[in-house]
Amino acid sequence: AHFAKRYEYCSEYVQIMKDLWETGRSDFKGEFFQMDDCRLAPQPSARIEIVGAAQSDRGMRFVAELGDYCFCSAPGLNQPEGVAAQSTRLAAQAALTGRDVGALMLLMIIADATDELAMAKYDLYKSGTDLEALAWQRTQAGADTQASKESTVGQMIERQKAEPIPTGMLKLVGSYATVARMLDEVAMTPGVSGILMTFDDFVIGMEQFGQYIQPLMQTRRKPGAPHAAA
Repeated sequence: AHFAKRYEYCSEYVQIMKDLWETGRSDFKGEFFQMDDCRLAPQPSARIEIVGAAQSDRGMRFVAELGDYCFCSAPGLNQPEGVAAQSTRLAAQAALTGRDVGALMLLMIIADATDELAMAKYDLYKSGTDLEALAWQRTQAGADTQASKESTVGQMIERQKAEPIPTGMLKLVGSYATVARMLDEVAMTPGVSGILMTFDDFVIGMEQFGQYIQPLMQTRRKPGAPHAAA
């Protein structure tokens, strides 16, 4: 029952919050929530943007109806072209609502001085994958028996069947120049409003990104600055 109506439940919740943020009051009456002169004070001083996370058509429709951005994930290793399918699906749902909704792509970066060094790290991580933990994750995900293949649950199960690795999100593995080039490709994909990155070693990864990768990205180059050399 939870899986069957979770988006209806969440839609009511978000609508109440939007009413309170925008007017300071809600008298919403729905299937799950009934507000009676509910008030919020003080109201927000600026508009609050809503970010959802969805891969299924139903989930994307929920974000298109009430959200501003949607976290999207594409599979694959060094396949930045794969994000286009997800941003296109989100755009189709947004077109039905007439709202502007941007895709925020989720991806992992594993970088090093050379492609070979970065791939060696990736191979090391794969060899240490906790298969028992992934099996438990698949079992828990399988509780949603109505999930479509393109949903978060469906993708999780299918990707782990294909290759049992710690994360099914898009992975960009390579030298600083290689990763910068692939990030540029993701950034220039129509419908993509931003990228949420995670790293194999977060502190080191952030430092590498700021020092070595971002300066090589054409999409991050300041106007008038010389082209960065790869």
